[in-house]
Amino acid sequence: MPREIQLSRGKSPFVGRLVKGCRECMKGAKLVLFITGNCSKACFYCPISEERRNYDTIYANEVEVSNLDQALEEARLIDATGMGITGGEPLLEVERTSKFIKAFKRKFGSDFHIHLYTGLEPIPLETIEKLLDAGLDEIRLHRFEVGADYPKLRKLTKGRVRLGIEIPAIPGMLKQLKRLLREFEEIGIDFVNINELEFTPLNAEELKQHGLYLDSDTIASVRGSENEALKLVEWAATETELNVHFCPLSLKDGTQLRNRFRRRAKNVAKPFEHITKEGLLRKGIITPPVGVALTKVRNTLRSEYRIPDNKLWINEKQKRIETSTTIIKKLAKSLKARAFQVGIVEEYPIASRFQVSYTPL
Repeated sequence: MPREIQLSRGKSPFVGRLVKGCRECMKGAKLVLFITGNCSKACFYCPISEERRNYDTIYANEVEVSNLDQALEEARLIDATGMGITGGEPLLEVERTSKFIKAFKRKFGSDFHIHLYTGLEPIPLETIEKLLDAGLDEIRLHRFEVGADYPKLRKLTKGRVRLGIEIPAIPGMLKQLKRLLREFEEIGIDFVNINELEFTPLNAEELKQHGLYLDSDTIASVRGSENEALKLVEWAATETELNVHFCPLSLKDGTQLRNRFRRRAKNVAKPFEHITKEGLLRKGIITPPVGVALTKVRNTLRSEYRIPDNKLWINEKQKRIETSTTIIKKLAKSLKARAFQVGIVEEYPIASRFQVSYTPL
C-alpha cells in the first residue's frame, strides 16, 4: 500500500519521516558553516561561487570568519539550535571540522544538532570515529554510486549518528536513482534528500554542455529537475520504506533563508529599524549636502525636531543619518527644503548590511 506523501512546513514533499537536520534548517535555526572551499571532486553542477571555490576560507552563514569565536558569535546572533557543515569538502580539513564540532557542542550543549555534507569516498574509518567522538549527529553523503565503504560506514555509525544521502535531481537519471534508492534501503541508509538542481553563473556552461537548461519560469532552477524529483518521491512512497525528501530551491531561498534572516534581525535591529516579514531591516535615511558634518545634522535633529538619541544613528560608512520610517515621513518635506536627500531603505540583516532597495521621498 502506498505511503502518504506529506508536506513540510516549507511546503516541500516528503515520504516517511523528515529528519531533524531538515526540520531545524527550515526554521532558519541552523548555522551554515562553510568550512573550506577546497574539494577533491569536480562535479559539473557544483553551485559554489567563484569567491569560495578552491579557496581555503571559512564562512559562518554569509560572514567570512577567521576564527572559532567569530563563528560562535554568528550562531548566537541567529539563536541557532544547530549547524550544517559544508564546503568544498569538509573532510579534507577533518581536524578543523572536529574542532568546530566540539566547540559548538561545548558552547551550546549536546542538543545542538550538527550535520555534515561529504562527497569523500571512501571515508577512512578513523575519520568517522573522530567526527563521532567530536559529537556529530548526522552525515549526508553526496554520492551517485554505492561504494564498498557503505556497509562499514553503516555498521560503525549505527545507533550513533544518522547516515543519509543528499544528491541533486539530474534530469534523465530517474531510472538510475530508483536503482540507487533500492540499494540504499538494503544497506540501511536512514534517509535520502533530493535537491533541485541549480543554475549559477559558475556552472551554467557546464550544465548546458550536459544538455541542461534554465527553466523559463525561474531564475535558477534547471528545467525538469523538480519534475524528476517529484516522480522519485512518488515512486519511493510505493516501492520503498525509505525516508525521502525533495528540497526545492524555493524552500532554501523562500523559507530557510527568510527565517534565518528573521532570527538574526531580532538580535541586530536598532531601536528604530523595522523587521519586515521577509526578515529585512527597514528604516529612513537622511543624507546631507556635501560638506555638512553628520554630527551637526544629528544635533539639529535632536534640538529642532526633538528626536530622541535612540531614534538617530550616524552611519559614517554611508555618510548618512538613519532613523525610523515614521520620523522620516514626518520630516521629509522640511528636510528636502534644506537640500537634504531623504528616503527609505531595506537591508539584509547581515554583517555587510547589503541594501536591497531605496525609495526616495
